[in-house]
Amino acid sequence: MEAVEKILVLIHVLAAIIGIGPAFVLPVITHSAKTSSQLRFAYHLNDKINRFPKAGGITLLVTGALLMLLDHTGFTKMWLNISLALFVVIEILIIGFLDPAMKRAGKFIRKHKGEGIPEDYLPMAGKMIFLNRIVQVLTVLIIILMVIRP
Repeated sequence: MEAVEKILVLIHVLAAIIGIGPAFVLPVITHSAKTSSQLRFAYHLNDKINRFPKAGGITLLVTGALLMLLDHTGFTKMWLNISLALFVVIEILIIGFLDPAMKRAGKFIRKHKGEGIPEDYLPMAGKMIFLNRIVQVLTVLIIILMVIRP
């Protein structure tokens, strides 16, 4: 049983790295765009790489649940309950707000002609930056809880 647990922990950690890395880098790339061509490329890149955070999130949830079952932990540890609650909030923010905003902004920027970044895009970008920062802060809190297990 110990070998299975170690493999699950390894998969859990790898899923976190693979899923969280792009989620932190992609907003920086998108926000760094100075022309509409760069912005279109950033959204294209987002479309391609966004599979990793989604797959990582699902893998984290499954491996985390399996580890809880193997350890017979259930919902008895406060740090784990808080981590799960934060994870649910992150998923709600991403699925309910950030992904739809990204899709709308991507369609908008793909239709734009010219090289300047359209003024109408800036409020959309501000909302996405705000949501990304919330997700990033909550993610860091989960990582802290997972490491220090208070």
